[in-house]
Amino acid sequence: MKKYLVISVALALLSTQLFAFTPHINKGRIEEIGVAQVCAEMRIPEMELDLAREIIIKEFGSTHQSQRLLEIQHYAKLLNPNLFVTFWEEYENERKCIEAIIFLLDNKSIRKKPMLGYTLYSNSLRNFLFANISLASQLESFRLYNGYMFYYDFNHDGLPELLYFEESGTGNSIGIGHYDVLGLKMKVLFDEGLYFDWSHIKLEFINYKGKQGIRFYSIDKWIFYYYDRIQQKYVQDKSASPEELEQIHGSPDFFAEAGIDYLKLERPLVPADLEGFSKPALRIWRNAVYARRGRTFKSEDLQALFNEYAWYKADKDYSDAKLSGIDRVNIKLIQEFERK
Repeated sequence: MKKYLVISVALALLSTQLFAFTPHINKGRIEEIGVAQVCAEMRIPEMELDLAREIIIKEFGSTHQSQRLLEIQHYAKLLNPNLFVTFWEEYENERKCIEAIIFLLDNKSIRKKPMLGYTLYSNSLRNFLFANISLASQLESFRLYNGYMFYYDFNHDGLPELLYFEESGTGNSIGIGHYDVLGLKMKVLFDEGLYFDWSHIKLEFINYKGKQGIRFYSIDKWIFYYYDRIQQKYVQDKSASPEELEQIHGSPDFFAEAGIDYLKLERPLVPADLEGFSKPALRIWRNAVYARRGRTFKSEDLQALFNEYAWYKADKDYSDAKLSGIDRVNIKLIQEFERK
């Protein structure tokens, strides 16, 4: 089923109008390393950020003068270099809020897409994150403008997601969403929208039985959500024991892999590739060398992490004899950094 899904994505990519040309995509290569990595190899040309900013401000900012553009970034640059995510500041009833909006630029024309996410600044949200210390530690490096939106590829599918905490008169909600580059629409991957008080909510990212996901306290018990690649959204694992979940706590280093480019392992690493990474991140770098050859892991956090990636294929016949010369050189360099 996974192989069918990956091929389907590749065929959709071939037929889409996202690019001004139709690149040739090797289906076998997609099965091997995934769509995002194949697109990286294709070296698709991109629009400069300065030009995109100029067009967006001219066409959109002039009619929305109450909003201030804070930042513009490429969104899923490997899949569509003319798709951008923008972050805007405005005030609603004297309360500061941040909006994330997607734009598609084509031949210097502009198409505004549905809002990716929205959050208000509030004392109750600030207190919520202060009370959920583990979650705050996990998300801090992805935090936008000291607010309550967080931007990262949380499910490791190659597209960045926006995790947001929304507060409104109709109720509070917690969501994770991204922009479907192929379907050209906003897609909600996780949504808990209830009439709840922030002080009654607890959540964090954990590893549970070979899966990464969200431990969430709902009403009177713990439940576990994980990202299902077939349904392409977070679903509840109804087999998860609330009693077991109560005893599991997420590590502050849950997203230690942030910034790692696994494609670099196809060549000999240089010191500059590893500089600035923490010890937990270096551990992932080193074990990723083995994971690329199909090794399985006794450490639950490593197995759950690598299970997230399309390129990971567990090999029951794995042995270190499958490591290449480049693999061994890279392991040695990573270990040198770990000893520092």
